[in-house]
Amino acid sequence: MSELLAQGQTPEAWSEELRAHGVHVSPRLIRTKARETGHFHKLGRLMLLTPAQMERLIESASDEDEAPARSLR
Repeated sequence: MSELLAQGQTPEAWSEELRAHGVHVSPRLIRTKARETGHFHKLGRLMLLTPAQMERLIESASDEDEAPARSLR
């Protein structure tokens, strides 16, 4: 069985799993970040993310946190 079918989960399922570990992330935020980075699989309206894709989302979010603040001037 492929990794996607064996381990892929919806943003809602990832949100619940992370919440069980004390990390509160909404499914909407996961969907938004996945779309921005392209790290997801989609079948019709169903979005699935593998553990590797979730790791990449977390890494990309931490990269944004380390970037220097930009001025609006």
